[in-house]
Amino acid sequence: MSFTEWSSATTLPPAPTSSRAARRFVAGWCAAEGVTGDVVDTLLLLTAELVTNAVLHGRSEVVLRIGRVGPRVRVGVGDENTRLPQRRETDPEALNGRGMTLVEALADAHGIDVEASGKTVWFDVSTVTAPLRASA
Repeated sequence: MSFTEWSSATTLPPAPTSSRAARRFVAGWCAAEGVTGDVVDTLLLLTAELVTNAVLHGRSEVVLRIGRVGPRVRVGVGDENTRLPQRRETDPEALNGRGMTLVEALADAHGIDVEASGKTVWFDVSTVTAPLRASA
C-alpha cells in the first residue's frame, strides 16, 4: 500500500540523537493538528522505536513522514536499507529488541513499503476511541 497523504516530513541523520529529534517533530505535528491525549504518547513511543531501528540497522539518513487520513495518523520511517525488520524474541532483561513487537501491539495497522532505494516502515494509530458500551 502506498500512502501519499503525508503532510509533513523531515530527514534525520543516522545518529543516536535522531530518536529525540523525531519525537519533537511528531509532538509538534500533533500540537499543530490538534491530536492530543494517549494517542500522542503512542505515536511518540512507536516513532522513537522505528527511528532507533532505522539508525541502528538502516545505516543511512532517516526520512520521517507523518500524515492523517480521517481518524488515523500514519507515521512512516524510511531508510536506504532494503533488508526487512524482524521481530525478535528478546530476553526480558534486554534493553532493546522490542521495536516491532511494540508496533504490532499498539498500532492499529502497520506495514513495510519496499522500493529499490530502500524501505519505509509505517504504522497507523486511530485518534478516535471506541465508544463505551452501555451497561444493561
